[in-house]
Amino acid sequence: MESNSWSSGGRNDLVAVIRRVRNRWRLRIAMRGLAVVLAVGLAAFLISSYGLEFFRFSASAVIAFRGLTYLSLAGLTFWFLLRPLVRSVTDEQVALYLEEHDPSLEAAVLSALEEAKLGERLGNPNYSPALVDRLIQSAIEHCRDLDWGSAVERDQIRRSTSYLAVVMAATLLAFILGPSYLRHGASALMAPAGSVEAASPYHIDVFPGDTTIARGSDLSVTAQLLGFQTGDVNLFMRSSPNSPYEEVPLLPQDGADGQPPRLGGFETVLFDVREETDYYIEATGVRSSTFTVDVIDLPYVEHIELEYHFPDYTSLEPRLIQDGGDIVVLRGTEVHLRVFPTMATPSGRLVFDESTSTELNLREDGVLVANLVIEEDGFYQVELEGPSGERVNASPRYTIDVLTDQPPSVMFVEPGRDTTANAIEEVFLEARADDDFGVRSLSLTYSVNGEPEETVDLFDSDEGGLKEISAGHTLFLEEYELEPGDFISYYGTAGDNQAGDAREVKSDLYFIQVRAFRRDFRAAQSQGGGGGGGGGGGDARALSDAQRQVISATFNVIRDRAGFSDEEFRENLVFLTLAQGRLREQVETLVRRMNSRVMPADPAFRSILEVLPLAASEMEAAENALQEQNVDLAMPAEQRALQQLQRAEEAYDEVRVQQGGGGGGGGGGQNAAEDLADLFELELDKLQNQYETVQRGEQQTSDNQIDELMERLRELARRQEQEAERQRRRARGGQTARAGGGASQRTLAEEAEEAARRLERLAREQQSPQMMQAARRLQEAADAMRQAAANADNQGFAEAGAALDRLREVQRELENQQSGRLARDIEEAQRRASELAVEESEIAEQVSELGDLADEQRADRIRQLTERKDQMGDKVADLERDLDSTSAEFRRDERDASRALQDAANGIRESKLKEKIRYSRGLIRARSPEYAEQFEEEIGGDILDLEQQLAEAGEAVGSSQGTGLEQALDQTRDLVRGLESLEQRIQQGGQQAASEEAQQGESESGQPGQTGDTGGQQAANQEGQSGQPGQSGGGQSGGQRADGFGGDAFGDRFGLGGPGSRRPGNREFDPRDIRQWQREFRERGADAQELQRLLRAENFGEVGDLAELIQAMRQLDDSRVYQDAEEIARLQTFVIEGLKRFEYQLRREVDGESEELFLAGSDEVPTGFRDLIEEYFRSLAEN
Repeated sequence: MESNSWSSGGRNDLVAVIRRVRNRWRLRIAMRGLAVVLAVGLAAFLISSYGLEFFRFSASAVIAFRGLTYLSLAGLTFWFLLRPLVRSVTDEQVALYLEEHDPSLEAAVLSALEEAKLGERLGNPNYSPALVDRLIQSAIEHCRDLDWGSAVERDQIRRSTSYLAVVMAATLLAFILGPSYLRHGASALMAPAGSVEAASPYHIDVFPGDTTIARGSDLSVTAQLLGFQTGDVNLFMRSSPNSPYEEVPLLPQDGADGQPPRLGGFETVLFDVREETDYYIEATGVRSSTFTVDVIDLPYVEHIELEYHFPDYTSLEPRLIQDGGDIVVLRGTEVHLRVFPTMATPSGRLVFDESTSTELNLREDGVLVANLVIEEDGFYQVELEGPSGERVNASPRYTIDVLTDQPPSVMFVEPGRDTTANAIEEVFLEARADDDFGVRSLSLTYSVNGEPEETVDLFDSDEGGLKEISAGHTLFLEEYELEPGDFISYYGTAGDNQAGDAREVKSDLYFIQVRAFRRDFRAAQSQGGGGGGGGGGGDARALSDAQRQVISATFNVIRDRAGFSDEEFRENLVFLTLAQGRLREQVETLVRRMNSRVMPADPAFRSILEVLPLAASEMEAAENALQEQNVDLAMPAEQRALQQLQRAEEAYDEVRVQQGGGGGGGGGGQNAAEDLADLFELELDKLQNQYETVQRGEQQTSDNQIDELMERLRELARRQEQEAERQRRRARGGQTARAGGGASQRTLAEEAEEAARRLERLAREQQSPQMMQAARRLQEAADAMRQAAANADNQGFAEAGAALDRLREVQRELENQQSGRLARDIEEAQRRASELAVEESEIAEQVSELGDLADEQRADRIRQLTERKDQMGDKVADLERDLDSTSAEFRRDERDASRALQDAANGIRESKLKEKIRYSRGLIRARSPEYAEQFEEEIGGDILDLEQQLAEAGEAVGSSQGTGLEQALDQTRDLVRGLESLEQRIQQGGQQAASEEAQQGESESGQPGQTGDTGGQQAANQEGQSGQPGQSGGGQSGGQRADGFGGDAFGDRFGLGGPGSRRPGNREFDPRDIRQWQREFRERGADAQELQRLLRAENFGEVGDLAELIQAMRQLDDSRVYQDAEEIARLQTFVIEGLKRFEYQLRREVDGESEELFLAGSDEVPTGFRDLIEEYFRSLAEN
């Protein structure tokens, strides 16, 4: 029994140990094999994925790399995993393996295993059961010490597991962090039974794919790239199986409705497809399926004629587009559309935006027609009825763009800013208005001291008038009984001709301040009165300037109310209320301080104290009205407050002038004047600091925005020039308009419109009429771009060129704005340098007086001077920094002025001005007044040198921009425009006078026809008797004047009629009109003289013709001329035609042969001449 016990139990334990060691060995083999398979398989997968990407996941590449990958994995699995695991391993081999890993066993396990397999050998004398039992027990104990064999493979298993984990982590990271084609490759390789086409992540969706179209029609093909992006997309097509494929490039798709371009979308148009065609799309190795276009005989649009009938108020003639498609017109335009089909069709329709349609009417000649009134943007497509009665798409989708009729613009060019005048001056105001389709009216509205407004009609025409109107009006101030401190506010209003909705726009508000004659002021200056504490100070006009800003802002809120939302309107009123309230508080503070300090000292200032409370009271009334959102009530109160403030300032200037001549010394004037000056300076310094800080920040922001717009316009002009060149090539190749063919031009138009909106917003913020005019020109450029997009022929070429001209015109206008900014910055620098000079003069005077002061007074004076020196040093440092900045900003566009500014900044550094000012602080403490005074003189001399350098910089502004001839050309153009406007207004005056006299004739005689006939006969008889052409005749051919003016022509121009009218020489104009016309001709003559001086400075040559024109304008300043309307007409025609010839001569000098011409023929071309015209434009474009 004991023998059986060991023999069975011990052997089983030993076999279990052997089995466990074998299994752990197999586990190690499996782990190592898996690690090898995964590692080498990962490498094969990476190679396959890269190969698939390289071959763009083509079908053959997917099949090949699938086979390669799976064969590699199968071979690796067999060799490194299956082959080692299926090998038979005996117990003896395991025992030997165990003995090798633990030599301390000393073959105990192997011996015990052999004895266990031999079993009991009772017949063998050498067999000892106890010895065998002991041997097996010893082997089992050793195995127990080895954790039953688990310790044998532990390290190797851990090592293999680590290898496997590293390989798996590397695989995971490759999927997560690797390029996208690895993941695409995994999806293609891990589905061996999947579709080869579906395995590719790169697809090209093609529309319309297989399709059927009408013979000779155009086919629009779009491709959408899925899974990849590239810019090289091509269509390959062939019309027969044996012909080679032709390559056609595709262009990126534009976004719909102004959206960005569609990502991955491309399109092209196959024109005039007449045969069955196969095609496919290919992009960087990715190829779509091959599609077939079947062609059948269906009706299609051969071409479309568009006849535009513009709204009546535009006064435009109908316009015919013979080969049109896209429609670009004003809102309300009636379009007569005629469709010429390729084959007879009984009916058709126009489909708009896939929702509404309009039936086409069939004419006898087979042409289908429809009349449309364009009211909004959209699209349309032509559908025609096919042979089987079905509706077929017979055209591409065409675009409808509605142009916006911009409101008129109005501005004042003379004086163009707030100004001052004495009470008896004549102030000439010149307003300029323009509109795309004619200015209907132009008026001047003015108010004296906030009283009810009066309106003067400068121009009024029921027939549309001119597109540009320039009209002058003279205010004779002596007629208004004004006093110093009074003012006149004025603005212009212009209306257009839009029927039923005539729009009126207003200019900015301007002021004319009435000033005293100031003869006493010049006398006081000549007396050399002192400086001191009361001699300097700030500008006493700051209070009224601030109030004018409040009034202007209120006026703008009233004017632009329609453009504000309710919330924006309330916000603006809150801002105005706060601004008016702050200004009122400062005035009240000034009144309280005057009561406490000045009045007891000198009652002479009582007049000032009487008007300031009135100003505060009116400000409070305006403030209350603004709080109640009653801007119409607030405006007069604000203006009355301005009147009182200006009267106070005039009184202050009067007192200052009268007391300023009392000699030098410590203060320059009496103590009361010093106290009053101190009070004004205190309050005005507060205002000035507030406004300068805010305005400087706002101005810098605005300047940056203008610079950004300038760069954007340069880019737009460059791209538009490219578009114009493309239009020229189309015109040369005779290409006709295609639907959507002007996508890039429309994109430019949208960018130009956005720039125009930004520029208009800046113009309103800065109250700049010039910038508003530039915004209008930019909108006109955008409209021309849209019209160019709708025409690919010579008309589109002309429109593209016109748009380019408009862009360049806006560029020049903004460049002029930049020159104005430079002049403004230099003027500001000059003002700061002048203040430094005044301050240094005061300091030098006070330094010279130090020796006469007591010790305590001297110490106090030195402390004050030291503080002022510190402030002066900071001001000089700020000025130097600003000069460097301004010079760098304008170095490219204004080289001469920039160099002069840089010289001024270098002069500050070279003269050590800052250092001298700071060093002089120590000199005034020393006991050497002579040296200190000498040093102050040196500082004053350096500041004077700085002022001189800044003056030279101011004179250099504009010398680097353009030539004097260009300025002369602009002045001549403005002069012609002004005289043409004046001519039309005089004609209106003649018509009005004729109407009044005709009414008087009817009331007096009751037989106007008889009177007229008699007058006409008398005139004819006189002409026949004298033979002189200057007389007006009725009904005779001999009445025609030698200079082109006959009686009938004159009557037509001046409303005086032909036969039946009175002699023109007897026509009497309104004396008030004559006075205004005389004054305006005087101004035009002065402009012509200025032009003459400019041309002589430019050595232009002979300007004798201009001298004759000036002499003619002087005659028009003579009131006796207006007794003969014919003479007026003759002189006006002589002047205007002469100036036009002179303008043409100047233009040739300026442009030379470099001017690029963009010409377009009339759309109305007689039959038989169309081919000749097209050939002419092709040759023109080629040259």
